[in-house]
Amino acid sequence: MKKRELSFVAAMVATALCADNQYTLEKIDVVASQGTTLEKKDVTDSVIVITKEAIEESRVTTLADALSRLGNIAMTQSGGAGQNASMFVRGMDNKRTVVLIDGMRYNDPTAVSSVAQFEHIMLSNVERIEIIKGAQSGVWGADASGAVINIVTTKAAKGLHGAANIEYGSFETKKSALEASYKAEGFDVVAGGSYYKTDGFSATEPKQSEANYGKRGDELGLEDDGYKNKTAHAKAGFNLDANNRLEFGVQTIDALAAFDASSGASGDSSVPQSDIHNRFYTLAYKLKSGIHDATLSYNRSTFDRVLDGNGWSAAYKGFVDEVKAQDSISYLKDSFLRLGASYGEFAQEDVATSDEKKYSSKALFATNYNKFSLLSSGATIVTESLRFDDYDSVKNSLTGKFGVKQYLKDDIYLSTNIGTGFNVPTLDELYGAWGSNPNLEPEKSLTMDITLGDEKLYATLFQNQISNMIEYDMNTWSYVQSSGESKFRGVEIGYKDYLAQKLGFEVAYTYLRTKNPDGGTLARRPKHQVDAKASYYITDDIDIGINAHYIGERYDAAADSGAQTGKYIVANFVANAQLNRYATIYGKIDNITDKYYQLVDGYATAERSFFVGLHLKY
Repeated sequence: MKKRELSFVAAMVATALCADNQYTLEKIDVVASQGTTLEKKDVTDSVIVITKEAIEESRVTTLADALSRLGNIAMTQSGGAGQNASMFVRGMDNKRTVVLIDGMRYNDPTAVSSVAQFEHIMLSNVERIEIIKGAQSGVWGADASGAVINIVTTKAAKGLHGAANIEYGSFETKKSALEASYKAEGFDVVAGGSYYKTDGFSATEPKQSEANYGKRGDELGLEDDGYKNKTAHAKAGFNLDANNRLEFGVQTIDALAAFDASSGASGDSSVPQSDIHNRFYTLAYKLKSGIHDATLSYNRSTFDRVLDGNGWSAAYKGFVDEVKAQDSISYLKDSFLRLGASYGEFAQEDVATSDEKKYSSKALFATNYNKFSLLSSGATIVTESLRFDDYDSVKNSLTGKFGVKQYLKDDIYLSTNIGTGFNVPTLDELYGAWGSNPNLEPEKSLTMDITLGDEKLYATLFQNQISNMIEYDMNTWSYVQSSGESKFRGVEIGYKDYLAQKLGFEVAYTYLRTKNPDGGTLARRPKHQVDAKASYYITDDIDIGINAHYIGERYDAAADSGAQTGKYIVANFVANAQLNRYATIYGKIDNITDKYYQLVDGYATAERSFFVGLHLKY
C-alpha cells in the first residue's frame, strides 16, 4: 500500500527521475519502535517521521531546527547556532531521550546529564528522523525513559549518485555540503561532508528584569558569538553472498562555538568557547536466512570536549562502547520474535587530573510482534517488549512496554501504549567534582497514551510520571534523589490534508500540564503549543511554503516563577524553483515578522534573517 506523504514546507526535490510523483512517497519505514524495520502504519507507538524530502524542502540545517519546525517538539536554546539546546517530548527533557545515529548512541557521557547535543548534528546526510514517544527502555535500555530519536543516514541507491549544496545568508552564514554514493550488486558506499560557519549574534541579551530588555545585542554593542561545524561521514556494505553482509560506518563532528559567561547583558564575553571533536564508528555482520534476520554489531562513540573561559578551562574525554547480538525470528504470518543481548561501557575522563570514571552494563532483551485479524473491520497489531539491564554502578532494572493497535474501518485506528523506563545516574552525578553522590539510584518512569486517528486526523491522550528524580540541590550543593513523583499529562491533536494536488497543510496542537513533587509546574515547558505548516505548488517546478508555531505561557523557573518567556508566534518562509532535473535554487526568510522573543530569559534569538542557496542532485 502506497501512502501519500508531504513534508508541507516545499516539495521540489523528490528526485530527478520521479518529478511526476513529487506529491507521493512510498511507505514510510520505522526502525526505532521495535528495533527492527516496520512500516509506520504497522507501529503501535506514537511516532513522528521527518523524511529526507521534508529536510531538503524546508532547508533546515541542524537537528534542533528539524525537531522544532518539522517535529512539533518544544525547544529551548541559549542563543543562536551552536549554543546549548534542549527539547521536551511530552514534557520529558532530553536527559530522558536516547539519540541514535544509525544505531550508535549520540548521548555524550561528558556533557551535563549526559545529554545529546542536538545543536551540533547537521542534516546533509540524513535520510529520516524517527521520534518515538513514550518510554522505550524496554527496547533501548537506560535513558530512553521519555523518547527515542533515531537518525537514519543516507543509503546508496543503485548506480552512481551525487548531491551538493551551497548557501549564504544573514550573519555572514555560509553552508556547503557534498555527498556521493555508488551501489552495485556486490557492494555499496556513501561518503560526504558538510561545512557550516556563521558570525552569529550575541548569545546573551538583557533579561526581562533589566532596563534594556527588548533591545538586541547589536543595538547594545554586544560581541557576536560565532560557530563553525565540520561534519564528515562514510559507510559501506559488502554482500558476501545472498544471505551474508558486512557493513561499516564512521561519522565525525568537529565544532567550535563561542558562548557567553552567563545570561543577561552582563554575561557578554569575548573569551569563552567550546571545542568539540566527536567520533562515531560502527561495524556489523548481518545474516538473513529463512526465518532469521540476525545482526552482530560493535558501536563506538568517542567524545572530546574543551571549554575555555575567562581565566578557567576544562577538558573532558569520554566514550561509549557497545557490542550487541540480536535475531528477529519470523513465525506465523506477520509475526516475529526479536531476541538479543548486549554489553556496554561508558566512560568520562577529566583530562586535567587524568581521573577516569566508568561503568558497564549487560542486557538481555526480547520483543514479540503480531499482526493478525482479530476483528473483521481491520488488522490488529500487538507488541510486547521486555528488557533486563545489569549495571555495575547501580541496581539492576527490568523494564518493558506493551502496545495494541486496532484498525476499526479502512485506515481509522485506535491504539494504546504503556511503557516503563529508567535513567541511570550519570558519571558526573555519581563521581564528578561538583556535588557528586555515589548513593544515587536510577530514576523510574511510567508512560501511557491512547490515540484515535487515521491518515489525516489524530487525537492522543498521554500521561507520564517520573519517580526518584535526580536533582541538584542548591542548599547542599550536591545531587539528591527527590521523593515523590513528577507528572506530565496532556493532549495532542493533529490534522493534515492535501487539496487539489496544489496545497498541502498540517496543524498540530499540544496541551501540557506538569507537576513536580512539590505540586508546582516544571520550568520551560509551554502549556500550549500550536505548529502549522503549509505549501503551495504554483507549478511542477515552483513552490512556496510557510511554517509557524505558537508557544503559549511558559516560565523560566519552576512553579510558574521567573520570567514568562512564552505567548508569541514565529513564522518562517521558504521558496524553491527547480531549474532543471539537476538543480534547484531556493530562498528562505526566518522570523518573517522580526519578532523579538527569548526561549530562555537573558538569551537571544535571531532577528529577521535571509538565506539563498543552490541544491544540486545527480
